[in-house]
Amino acid sequence: MTMLRSVSSRGSDDAGIDRDAAALLLDMERAMHVSALPADVLEERVREMATGLGMAAEIFTAQSFTATELRAGKQTSVEIRRIPFDPHWNLTRIADLLALARAVAERRIPVGEARVQLRSITSRGTRYPKWLVVVGYAVYSAVVAVRVGGSWREMAVALAIGALVGGIHFGTLANDTVDLEKSFIGSLAGALGVLVAALILPPFDAARALFGGVTLLVPAMTITIGLHELANGAPESGAVRLFHGMLRFLMLAFGIAAALNSWRVVGPFPSDAPIAATPLSHAVVLAVVAVGGLALVVCLQGRPTNAGWVVAAVVIAYGSQELTKIWFGPRGSPFIAAFVLGAAAHLHRRWSGRSMATMIVPGLLQLAPGFLGTEASFKLLRHGATASDATFFDVMLVALQLGTGLLIAELLFRRRAPERARAAAVAS
Repeated sequence: MTMLRSVSSRGSDDAGIDRDAAALLLDMERAMHVSALPADVLEERVREMATGLGMAAEIFTAQSFTATELRAGKQTSVEIRRIPFDPHWNLTRIADLLALARAVAERRIPVGEARVQLRSITSRGTRYPKWLVVVGYAVYSAVVAVRVGGSWREMAVALAIGALVGGIHFGTLANDTVDLEKSFIGSLAGALGVLVAALILPPFDAARALFGGVTLLVPAMTITIGLHELANGAPESGAVRLFHGMLRFLMLAFGIAAALNSWRVVGPFPSDAPIAATPLSHAVVLAVVAVGGLALVVCLQGRPTNAGWVVAAVVIAYGSQELTKIWFGPRGSPFIAAFVLGAAAHLHRRWSGRSMATMIVPGLLQLAPGFLGTEASFKLLRHGATASDATFFDVMLVALQLGTGLLIAELLFRRRAPERARAAAVAS
């Protein structure tokens, strides 16, 4: 974190800005931004906290910095801070930050104690050991390969590739400077692994196996959140987040291209003809998706006590999407599925008091258009830009439908309580 400019001026009033309270707001703003909360959600939470602390706040959030104006009495303070961007989800950290923000906004905790709790939250290590996280990545990769239409062979290949890519992903987690490079390295290693598997295994669907293996590197969630921000009055953050997501898609495509070109130097491809997988039955896929929900608890650093809700979220999202395929064709209706997920998350929040992110994040991972983007990359490399243009457009269209569905659910189900009580609601 780098402070670029700090200005404090206009008068000296006993009821002016409390330095500790201001520091708490700025540190909380940074922690929420690093936790990948959408800009509009972050700004609303910080404004509510400022009101609870007797101040007024105006916040401008971009992808890599925040500008905050605090006013109390006759004093005004402006802080501009550069903040690193971290695309990795940590459900426990998000829930704890939102609970702390709510407590501060409702004046249930003194400033000093809130700062101590915030330092504890942000300095906390990962909940699960590295080896278990890598296993979680591998299991979830296998599940995703089945969820997008793969069968047992694609599942087995994705399991192995997921373990490899999970090790790369988690091994570089602490280094923010290699996020884009990690997308390239992961897709390169994953694509080479799929090509090696094609030499020694019976024919399988390479696209589905590879997507399963690299699924947690695919930035479909980043694109969905970027479009959410654009639709909710945060175009500065949304546009940059959207560009970052598309750049990561291109890095994945670059990694796949590098793997294919490197393989050509060694020898011919195992098979030039694409293999179409035979999907498993709906009942089997639903059971496999539920297992994937358990794996996501580890991958997303969720609490074990929330495992049931995470599983419920992935089943609701997947089931809603599959049911809409009856009326809307092969891809179903992402809008309806996102609306159903958002409604379930709001009702869960009201009933349990837990963060909506507990259901929203794992549920959206079942709906985000990651496979469309990976499929577009394959088409781009095989047939050229013309064949992939429509698919990349579909990625954006699906992401927009997801954001709109969640927005409509929020408008219908969000509490219409006084402003301070609204701090309990969490948008996706």
